[in-house]
Amino acid sequence: MDDSDVTIIIPTLNEQGNIGKVIHDLKQLHPNIKVYVTDDGSSDQTQAIARRAGAIIIDRTQRRVKGITASVVEVLQQVNTKKIVVMDGDLQHPPEKVQEMIRALDDADLVIAVREKVIGPWGFFRKLESKIATGLVKVRLRKNIQDPLSGFFGFRKELVLNLNLQKFEMCCFKILFNLLKNIDLPKTRFTYVYYYFDIRKNGKSKLGAKQVYHFIRNLLT
Repeated sequence: MDDSDVTIIIPTLNEQGNIGKVIHDLKQLHPNIKVYVTDDGSSDQTQAIARRAGAIIIDRTQRRVKGITASVVEVLQQVNTKKIVVMDGDLQHPPEKVQEMIRALDDADLVIAVREKVIGPWGFFRKLESKIATGLVKVRLRKNIQDPLSGFFGFRKELVLNLNLQKFEMCCFKILFNLLKNIDLPKTRFTYVYYYFDIRKNGKSKLGAKQVYHFIRNLLT
């Protein structure tokens, strides 16, 4: 499989305990793949570790608008490969699933990695919040899309070529939701891959009140 026409985009913030292994595993599996780490101003060694591991670094420390969506959109304007995969840098998204996603994009415009099972403890309220948020998004989109809030997905570059990316809620941490809101859903060829969602090994989640606020804004617009 030719992986030279594939770009991986990894938005990061203080992931020094994870990012090196993520990039190492990706490079071992796909030596010719392009890996962009778009960093929102980490105060640790995330950027240095990612650079040593072979990633292209986009340093967003001085950017006024922060967030996963803004980070990914900035890189999209530089990428010219046919296929793009977005994933987290915290080891919750298994690099070994990327190959399956790349192959799926031969016959689809968008592939979503669906969390089939959560490995390790996930609190009752976290599960409830996720279920409610997913249900609201499906109502907003008027389409029963599996795991529409997944942070692990891939698409063909042509899917976003004619989109007005400025219409995205840039501070929203759910970039896939932003994408689904703006593409022509009936004409988009969807497919899915399934994986076990691992618990975070190092560092801490960035989810907080600000992220919830911007998600609600995205939901209502």
